[in-house]
Amino acid sequence: MGLLFGSSGPSKLSVVKDNSKEFVEELHRKKSHIGAVSYFDSSYSVGTARRNPADVKSDISSLSTGGKTALNDSIIESMKTLRHAQLSGKAPIPALLLTFTDGKENRSEHNLNDVRNTIDEIGFKPSNGCYFAIAGIGNASQQDLKDMCSGGRGLYTHTKDDINKAFALFLEATLAVVKGRESYREIRKNEQNLSLKQLERKFTQVRIIPLQYMLNIDTSGSMSNSP
Repeated sequence: MGLLFGSSGPSKLSVVKDNSKEFVEELHRKKSHIGAVSYFDSSYSVGTARRNPADVKSDISSLSTGGKTALNDSIIESMKTLRHAQLSGKAPIPALLLTFTDGKENRSEHNLNDVRNTIDEIGFKPSNGCYFAIAGIGNASQQDLKDMCSGGRGLYTHTKDDINKAFALFLEATLAVVKGRESYREIRKNEQNLSLKQLERKFTQVRIIPLQYMLNIDTSGSMSNSP
């Protein structure tokens, strides 16, 4: 089964749901992973760790829209949760946080510098097997995403309405985990010029090492609009 990039739906959240579920299915196709689904609107909720991909997809299906955008709070808590789980494990495995948003931060108690400081303080970086990627569309602030990820803290992309490009970034980040890369510059150098079909092919053919991942999805009111 191929990834559903390019699918359409009645809302941005529907498109994100479809692609997220197919991403999960492909990721678990050859290996057992630990996945979770977090979401944010006027507040945030950090998802429960699941080993069964059907449970991860069920959590994705349950998402609904409403409220504002507590982006920073959700990123910080998701990172802390993943890092704690990683450090608590007998055999630590790579951690991957994939965040999707379509709006500007307007609800969190934490600011952008708090996100950057958290990444540094808890060591959520590739050198520790921790990878962060954030994709923004529409009203999401490209400058904020850039500043958040600067200094090797993460990968970001921003487009007007291209949800496909967001999931291309998520493929890049996952391939980085698979290959054990420590440099985000290396990731961009090797993958940024590939087409979506080429990335999908690499993703479905490469050996996926066990990892823990979290899909952190914007469920604010604007996600009910069409892409």
